[in-house]
Amino acid sequence: MTTNTHAVDQLVSIRAQIKALQEVESALKTQISREIGDGSSLVGDEWIAEQSLTTRKGGLDEKALIAAGVPVDQYRKPDSAVLTLRTVLRISRLAA
Repeated sequence: MTTNTHAVDQLVSIRAQIKALQEVESALKTQISREIGDGSSLVGDEWIAEQSLTTRKGGLDEKALIAAGVPVDQYRKPDSAVLTLRTVLRISRLAA
């Protein structure tokens, strides 16, 4: 994106746009799901929405496993790291 706006300011603007779009997306998904009801799809003019339910097994009770003598750390998956980039409004802009 080529602009005279600072990258930090662009990031904040894009995040605001994404948030607004996610709210619209959520409302549309709710509406479509309600219209599908007990069915599995809804046909639009150009697209078809398909809905399916996915389940996953619940987590393990680590404390209970330890109490039962299971060496939990021996079976633990490796740690993962996530880099988070937060933005904060500059105070100097508020004072101006």
